[in-house]
Amino acid sequence: MDSTDLVLSGNGLSQSLERISRPMQRQARREIERVVVQGLVKDLREQVRAHLTNTSLQNTGALSELEGYLRQIAPTGAARYQHIVDAYALGAAQTIARW
Repeated sequence: MDSTDLVLSGNGLSQSLERISRPMQRQARREIERVVVQGLVKDLREQVRAHLTNTSLQNTGALSELEGYLRQIAPTGAARYQHIVDAYALGAAQTIARW
């Protein structure tokens, strides 16, 4: 049983399709397959976006901690450290927004 059959049987559409002509059945199945694939792609896209967000948050946190540490041992570079971490965070946010 493929995903189209699951969708059809789960919604009672299988019986409805049996009542229409074979060409229309094929057309309906192709359309249903297209919709199912679009849903799967959208779901996967959201999972990847969540993974990117999680990784970016972890990296930004780690870089922020490193920035704080470096401020203590080499305070003259504080503005540079902040700029670098801010640039990373902004780039990560833009990547996630585009994804």
